[in-house]
Amino acid sequence: MVGPKTASVPVCLGCHRNLDATKQFNNCQHCGWPMCGSSCETSRYHREECQLLAAKNYLPQIGFDECNPGKKYSAYCTIVPLRAILLKRTDPQLWAKVVSMESHLETRKNTPLYAAIRSNVVPFVRMVLGLRTEASEEELMEVTGIFDTNSFEIRIPEKSIKIRALYELGALMNHCCQPNTRHYFDEEFNLVMIAAGRILEQLQDRTNSYFELLSVDIPKDEMISISYAQPLQATIQRRFTIKQAKCFECGCHRCSDPTEFRTYAGSIVCPQCSKSMVVAVNPLDFRSDWRCEDKKCSYRESAQQYITRNEAFRAEIGQLSCGAGPDGYECLLGRFQSTDVLHPWNTNVLQVKYALTQLYGGGGPGGINLKDLSEKQLRRKVELCVDLLEVANQLEPGMSPFRTKLLQDLRAALEAMKSISGNSFDSAPAIVVQHPGASWKTQKLNVSGAIANKHATTQPTSLETMSQQLERVEGELSRMMESDPTLRKPSKDAT
Repeated sequence: MVGPKTASVPVCLGCHRNLDATKQFNNCQHCGWPMCGSSCETSRYHREECQLLAAKNYLPQIGFDECNPGKKYSAYCTIVPLRAILLKRTDPQLWAKVVSMESHLETRKNTPLYAAIRSNVVPFVRMVLGLRTEASEEELMEVTGIFDTNSFEIRIPEKSIKIRALYELGALMNHCCQPNTRHYFDEEFNLVMIAAGRILEQLQDRTNSYFELLSVDIPKDEMISISYAQPLQATIQRRFTIKQAKCFECGCHRCSDPTEFRTYAGSIVCPQCSKSMVVAVNPLDFRSDWRCEDKKCSYRESAQQYITRNEAFRAEIGQLSCGAGPDGYECLLGRFQSTDVLHPWNTNVLQVKYALTQLYGGGGPGGINLKDLSEKQLRRKVELCVDLLEVANQLEPGMSPFRTKLLQDLRAALEAMKSISGNSFDSAPAIVVQHPGASWKTQKLNVSGAIANKHATTQPTSLETMSQQLERVEGELSRMMESDPTLRKPSKDAT
């Protein structure tokens, strides 16, 4: 069962592609809702709702807005609950499976979102569409909660698709912030789950460590897990987001580890001793104090002090306009790196670094197309990808979406450098960085050394050449493609 998000840009209710905001929309000749064209009007997804909407002569206020092409419309909040209720008529067995899923409705009922649903979705379906006897208020609220709790977001950028879907077996899988699966969607929106793999061997050259994916099997009796969280968020952010969206508190092994697998993503450098990290006393308690890891240091702060500081850094990131280019983000990164408390793998620093990997070669608002990057900018993109890959190796090893995206970006940047450098590319030293976390993997934490190298200076003494670096990245992506065909290599004309 699929459908648009609660608030969505104009989307076809047949194929679910985003409609081109630069063109006038085609309206369904029966119900009047925006569609791609006549071929989508008879889609199995749209057929039942179309008949009902047409019979009631309801026309949504969704149209072409040249001044605001990304405008989202709340009218789409009615589609998923309506499709669910119509299953009573068309597929009672599927309806029974849907309502058997967890909704956390009692927790959600008093939230502003569900107050809006009660005020809009319920009267629309029951009064405007006349389904009083088929859809009670409780049922409409229940199916909305079921979707919010269990749905998967389907993103297929090349087809301009960004919707939600509900899967019976997918809903049974537990969340973990370091999941052992990844998934993709086929042409019919079927959910395909594959093992994410695990890193069994660490390879090392003189200055740069990297990991080799040697196994993709999930051991017998191990829980199969997925992740609802963003990997670069710190524990307190991830747990709060999950609690708000999914109504449970995560207690996975990453959330339970104050060091977050020794990345210290949520930590700051101790303002008092400047030698150790400040970590949560109890990372599974939102109200926990934070203290310096060095027992000889007395520094301690409240959860509110920690949150206030972190929100200030996040606000600085948020103040960058959507069209801010690489220079704006590099400037912000420089300010973050000049502070006494932010280390190179702090979540705020990592967020800015990842944004830069997308701006260098990503095109779009503020970005620079890959073909237009200078050699210096390409080297910078490679540096950032290599740095973030080391983080990904700790937080989401194997074929995680985050790590895979970094490998794809790294490959694209290295290929662009090869086209610029010519024959010198084959013998040039690989671009590597002095990873700040290198000493954190041992029991002794060398924070001062990490801070001294916080600007991620390129190291020229790698035993690997750039050609070998590219070959290694291509080899790993090729192995990933055997399990996930959506990882096909983009065309040479892609930016």
